[in-house]
Amino acid sequence: MIRILVVFLVFTVHAEASTIAGYVRSAIDGEQVGLSVVALPDLQLGGLANERGYFAVRKVPDGRHLIVVSHIGYQSYRDTIDVAGEDVRLDIRLRSEAIDVGVETVITADRDTEVEQERTIQTSFLTIEPQLLQQLPATGEADLLRSLQLLPGIQSASDISSGLYVRGGGPDQTLILLDDIPLYNPSHAFGFFSTFNPEAVRDIQLYKGAYPANYGGNLGAVLDVSNRDGNREQFALSGGVSLVSTRLLAEGPAGDGSWMVSGRRTYLDPVLAAIRSGGTDVPDYFFYDLNTKITQPIGEGGDHLLLSAYFGRDDLDFDLGEAESFFNIRWGNRAAMARWTHLFDPALFGELTISSSEYESTTDLSFFDTPILFQNQIEDLTLNADLEYFRGSQNTITTGLRATKYNFEFVSSFNQVPGVDLHESPTLLELYLQDDVQLSTGTHLRLGVRASRFSEADDVAVMPRFSLSQPVADGWRVKLGGGLYRQHLQLVTTEGFSGGDFWVPLDETVGPASSRQIVAGLEWEPTRKYKVTMEAYYTDLDGLVIIDNNSTVDNNSTRSEDVFKSDGRGHATGIEWFAEKRTGRLRGWVGYTLGRTRRTFDEVDGGRSFAPKYDRRHDVSVVSSYRLGSKWRLSGSFVYATGQAFTPAAARYTLTNPATQVREDLVLAARRNSARLLPYHRLDLSARRQIGFFDGDAEVYLQIFNVYSRRNEWFVQYDADSPDTEPEVVKQLPVVPTFGLEFAF
Repeated sequence: MIRILVVFLVFTVHAEASTIAGYVRSAIDGEQVGLSVVALPDLQLGGLANERGYFAVRKVPDGRHLIVVSHIGYQSYRDTIDVAGEDVRLDIRLRSEAIDVGVETVITADRDTEVEQERTIQTSFLTIEPQLLQQLPATGEADLLRSLQLLPGIQSASDISSGLYVRGGGPDQTLILLDDIPLYNPSHAFGFFSTFNPEAVRDIQLYKGAYPANYGGNLGAVLDVSNRDGNREQFALSGGVSLVSTRLLAEGPAGDGSWMVSGRRTYLDPVLAAIRSGGTDVPDYFFYDLNTKITQPIGEGGDHLLLSAYFGRDDLDFDLGEAESFFNIRWGNRAAMARWTHLFDPALFGELTISSSEYESTTDLSFFDTPILFQNQIEDLTLNADLEYFRGSQNTITTGLRATKYNFEFVSSFNQVPGVDLHESPTLLELYLQDDVQLSTGTHLRLGVRASRFSEADDVAVMPRFSLSQPVADGWRVKLGGGLYRQHLQLVTTEGFSGGDFWVPLDETVGPASSRQIVAGLEWEPTRKYKVTMEAYYTDLDGLVIIDNNSTVDNNSTRSEDVFKSDGRGHATGIEWFAEKRTGRLRGWVGYTLGRTRRTFDEVDGGRSFAPKYDRRHDVSVVSSYRLGSKWRLSGSFVYATGQAFTPAAARYTLTNPATQVREDLVLAARRNSARLLPYHRLDLSARRQIGFFDGDAEVYLQIFNVYSRRNEWFVQYDADSPDTEPEVVKQLPVVPTFGLEFAF
């Protein structure tokens, strides 16, 4: 079917007038500049470059025409071009725009034409500059996922969690991509850090809900992260040193393309060894990341080949000091991708991508010569084929297919006696079609549909998606979006230790989870300096599952109906406010979410609905950055949130075994998650100063996490063996200062 569509589209294109097409890149390093605006003002023609920086303007008559290319943060490109009955190839380099750090930023282009395509059309969509997230205060060092938790609608489980809980959904409901490769557990240090090296990241795109048809497989949100391609102009070196790790990125030209290698590793090993030599029992621990990328043009027709890979691992060894007693755990991700970009015609852009992603974890422990083993692994081999047809300056059609082969393994044993032994290899086939059109009234409409077939299910799911954007007054815009979504994979998690999390496919005994989403928004952008957004959302959930903790210890069944409590229902609803100041010395945002999420299972709490642990009624974030002179940048963030839900004890009771007369003290649980911990709040501050560093530029920074050292509550523990003991409230992190150095040559 794809081949027939290609032939049809190529024939259609050749029947039209001339097309101007090419790539938009940065003049500094040759990196692609996606979502740029390309306009021919005298003809009232134009278009938008796609995420790869490729654009095509069709139906251009013969003659000499002015062409203008613009993107926020770059100087507008202006030139004249002659069209004489043939297609024109035009590769454009944009130069960085000089910024006035006084009251305003110098921006002369028309505000409406500069709005990025996704932010204009799509609801619940954000693009975030990696440099901004890198400058926010953090614990130890900058972290992408933990910085995203400062946005409205996104919560964290704790101070040491990098998981994303988006609009009332768990971390498994968010699809996380790195260079189009899915990552199944992107965390280090038990969830304290994510696997994303901030030096290597180029683009961050976040769909908080109602995401479009070109994505699929998860119920809630999508985080799409792209690494840098590498500097096409010259060799460059950058990196950073913190109290936790050292980071280094090298990049440079390779023929007509580029290469990039980035690495990060902790250096806690010698510190921990020194502590152990002093007689203190501490584990041996390290983690590392390695990113690499190569891009190379093929021939003169605009084809490109891209190779990308990621390797990361955590390793912890702990000798417990007793005979044959130890605790070892290793977990990590391996991912690789090859993408071929081909131009069937100037107006028909195609991509073929083959990717592989693998996550594995091994927990090997022994207590007094009793070995215990847990091993889990998920492998994902995916083929993607996508076509993008620039039908006109106001209309783009995209289509594609995705075929994924999974391999799941979970093995456990106790004292060398085999326990659970799960080996499954399901497949997932998906096809999507999407049409983006801008009407003459300024209305942007996106209609899409995605169909999927999972080998463990009997049906074909058809999931329509839509997004509508309509200007209603000068600076005002309303949006509406929604769709149907389905998820076949389930994450089994403790919510406290991500290294032990594992994924399993839902088989025919349970069936997939599904969601229906609707989002409505209102935007006000009086100037480039300020923007205010309000969005209301509602998500209806069916087919949810949770782990069955009442399953017998000797139950080694791997069927979904034996592992999970199933047929759960739920909903998440809320309103988000987001106000930004985007230019000048003082920048930042204020976000507020009023939200509510509930779950219901017939087998849990008598079928009564309950709030999941990550339900938050109120969530406030204030983030600011201030440039002081030409050398200093001060930043801070404050967060406040309703305390998380937990299940309190209703009573204590004692059972006596009639045969042995042994008494056992127990705790009677109240209704599930019917109580709340105290509200959470925290203030973080950061100061950065630019300095000279050999022949390059550098910044030294001091960051203070939790400035007033509030010990926020994490969870409650009950000691049933000591009836007179008060419940223990486990606290989170105190004040944590850190400092470091970042440099570039």
